[in-house]
Amino acid sequence: MIHQLKNSLKRVLQNRRLHHLLFWGLSFYVLIHYFSYEEKLSKIDYVYTALFHISLVMGVYINLLFLIPGFLRREKYFLYMLCFVIVWIAVAYMNEFTFEYVSDFLAPNYFFISSYEIAELLKFSIVYLGLTTLLKLSESWFKVIETEKRLVEMKQKQSETELLALKSNIHPHFLFNNLNSLYALARKKSDETPGYILQLSDLMRYMIYESNDQHVDLEKEIAYITNYLELQKLRCKNKTRIRYLIEGELKHQKIAPFLMIPFIENSFKHGGLNQFDRDIIDLSIRIENGILEMDLCNSIPKQSSKEIDPIGGFGIENVKSRLESLYPNKHDLHLSKQEDEYKVALKLELNHE
Repeated sequence: MIHQLKNSLKRVLQNRRLHHLLFWGLSFYVLIHYFSYEEKLSKIDYVYTALFHISLVMGVYINLLFLIPGFLRREKYFLYMLCFVIVWIAVAYMNEFTFEYVSDFLAPNYFFISSYEIAELLKFSIVYLGLTTLLKLSESWFKVIETEKRLVEMKQKQSETELLALKSNIHPHFLFNNLNSLYALARKKSDETPGYILQLSDLMRYMIYESNDQHVDLEKEIAYITNYLELQKLRCKNKTRIRYLIEGELKHQKIAPFLMIPFIENSFKHGGLNQFDRDIIDLSIRIENGILEMDLCNSIPKQSSKEIDPIGGFGIENVKSRLESLYPNKHDLHLSKQEDEYKVALKLELNHE
């Protein structure tokens, strides 16, 4: 019910015809009391005020319908000001002309003379023309605000869609690979099996249930990354040297989920799981004064160095888009590829609780 009333009120307030009726109604009310010599309004007051409005109405709508769309909106400011001055002066003389000649045809039973000199009529004219220009500019400003609001909503929806797409991309292959590793441990009846199952459970719980908001606790995101790396150690065994260092204050910090993990996944996909000669993955995450810095480096297998592109891929492009949307002017990302290594450097201004 309240929502329907708000929509109805919004439609009424956005009705342009109503805006014009209210403007001229208010104008008529103010001027008739301004022109009247007595407290009680007489018929001649209504007629005089109506005649006085003829030139004002013409000037206002010439400004609204021709000058503003023809010159001001097209940024032809000099032409607009020139035409504005011409119309301003013309309105004043048109008012004088109305009472000297036109009134004899429109109100033959009344005798009028223009009560105001040109200098005074110019004041009336500039007030109405200037006011309508300001109102039109204000209307455009509100439209800009509404457009910006819609863009923000669209960006938020886009970011949510990208997050869902990224999560769906992470789930299948990661889960499948780690279940294979756990299966191998279980067959060996290793005492490490329950611990790894718990890590996988925590990781999946975070992916499915705890990472649905636009921003999550940094502690949980880092715990997710740590679980991921430990599970990857299980897969790589001793073939890949995996080193990671996390420093700084994690509490009371917020971050958009899954901004770092695609780069880490990429390092295993194109480095740590494909090499036979030199297997290195180094990760460093530092948090200081609300700034997160991640440096990631992985070696490249010589036999694949020309075929693999570290910049491409769905996950990386997705993260780039989300960074632009969620952290505009608050992040710095550098990706580089050399003959034998990939490097990722991400700097991010975190959100605080």
